[in-house]
Amino acid sequence: MLDPYAHPGVDRKAQLHCHSTGSDGRYPPEAVVERYRQLGFSFVAITDHDTVTDASRLSDHACCVIPGVEVTVPRPVRPFGPHLGCLFVHRPPQARTAQAAIWEVVQAGGVAGLNHPSWTGNLWTARWGTSEVRSLRGFHFVEVWNPHSDPELDTRRWVQAVRWCGPEHPVAPVAADDFHRDGQLGRGWVVVRVPSVTAAALREALLRGAAYATTGPQAAFGVRKGAVWVESDAGEVRFYRACGRMVHRVRRGCAQYEPAPQDGFVRVECHGATGHAWSSAFWVLPDP
Repeated sequence: MLDPYAHPGVDRKAQLHCHSTGSDGRYPPEAVVERYRQLGFSFVAITDHDTVTDASRLSDHACCVIPGVEVTVPRPVRPFGPHLGCLFVHRPPQARTAQAAIWEVVQAGGVAGLNHPSWTGNLWTARWGTSEVRSLRGFHFVEVWNPHSDPELDTRRWVQAVRWCGPEHPVAPVAADDFHRDGQLGRGWVVVRVPSVTAAALREALLRGAAYATTGPQAAFGVRKGAVWVESDAGEVRFYRACGRMVHRVRRGCAQYEPAPQDGFVRVECHGATGHAWSSAFWVLPDP
C-alpha cells in the first residue's frame, strides 16, 4: 500500500483558507494571523479574493504565514464562477479557464485546489461539476468541509478526484474555516505531517497527501503489517473503498482494516461529538 503518512515529521495544524481586509474579511492580516497563532496553528494561508495579500513577514519560528489567493474562474465573467485555491503564489493566475489557471499555479511553484465544490453561490455558477473535476489535472487538494458548502457532496467530489487522478498524483482532503468575520474561526482545518515549520515543508506535505482534514477529532493514520490503522479520539471509525462503499465500521477510536486488491484504495472517516475527520487515500497497488 501507499502510505501518505510514512514520512518523518510532526503533525501540525494548518489553516489554508481565510480572508483579511485585503478583500472582504473584517480583520487585517496581523489580527487574522494572531488569532490563529493563539489557537495553536503552525501554518496560516491568507487567501483573499483575486488578490495576493502577502503577510509572510508575520511568520516566526512557531507560525509560518503562506501567501495565497482564492481566484474566481470566470463563467462567463467575474464575479461568476467557481473558486480555485492557490497557495505559495505571489500573483493571481491570469488564465481564464480552470485548467490553464491550475497549470499557471503549478509552473509558479504553487499548489492548487478546488474550494467548496458544492457551493451554490455566484448565482449557482460556483459549483465544481463532476465532469469538470474528472477532466482537470494538476490540483492537489479538494475541500471536503467548508461552512458554505455541503460536506457530503464535497467529499464525493474529493473521492472522485482521488480516483481519477490516481496513486501517482495524490489529492489531499481539506477542511477550512473560510474565515471572514467573528464566529467563523477554528471550525475546520488540516493537520499536516512536516519535519519543520516552513513553507517548503508544508508544500511537500500537501504534494504527498500527508494531511488529514478535521472539524474537531484528532487522529493518527498509517499502515501496519498490511493493514490501514487509525487511532482517534472520535467515537466511531469508518473505512471506505474507492467505489465509495463502507467496508468496515468500528464504534471506537482505534481500529484497523486489511484491504483487498479490489478495494482500489482505502480512506478513513472518524466521527465524533466534536465533528469529523477525513484521512488521505491509502492506495492498494498490485505486486510487481
